[in-house]
Amino acid sequence: MPKFEGEEPGAEVEESDDAGPVQGRAWEVVRLIGQGFGRNEIARMTGVSKASVSRIAQRNGLSFDRTQTEKALKARITDLNLRQAGLAESLADRVAIAIAYLDASTSYRDYAFASKAISDLTQSYVRMKPKITEEDDLAEAKDYLVEFQDNLRAARSAFEARTGVPMDSPEATRLIRGELKMEEETDG
Repeated sequence: MPKFEGEEPGAEVEESDDAGPVQGRAWEVVRLIGQGFGRNEIARMTGVSKASVSRIAQRNGLSFDRTQTEKALKARITDLNLRQAGLAESLADRVAIAIAYLDASTSYRDYAFASKAISDLTQSYVRMKPKITEEDDLAEAKDYLVEFQDNLRAARSAFEARTGVPMDSPEATRLIRGELKMEEETDG
């Protein structure tokens, strides 16, 4: 738990009505909200009451919107998975070095040392390599499809706003074909 000079761990955060810069533990609360932590987590991590965390968020124009928190959490998990994959890659490189050491060994002691290093590094690599489950793949596919659907809706709305013609009308089909022919002529 972070400690700030002159503050006790369970002490309430001093709040004022002026909209000055965020200071002390309130700054830590704002930072954690930005990282996607929930109110209860922030209160537990900082020692600030849940009510104070809510007031600090409200005063700074922040909210605990579940969708924002979910997005931030997914981003944090993705970052952690990337870091974990980087560590796993580093371990794989060290396995290759240990194998080279094994091949160059001239004594039983060196051979045993290299074999043990390969075994330990390989086990660590297997534990560190991020596991992607079928459930993760499904969730990623669903997220992609939802985003794709949103983009299609936006494109449809933009077309209808630009032309004043409903997308499912024969007039829209004629306009789109005309635009595509113009693009082909300029490309060709």
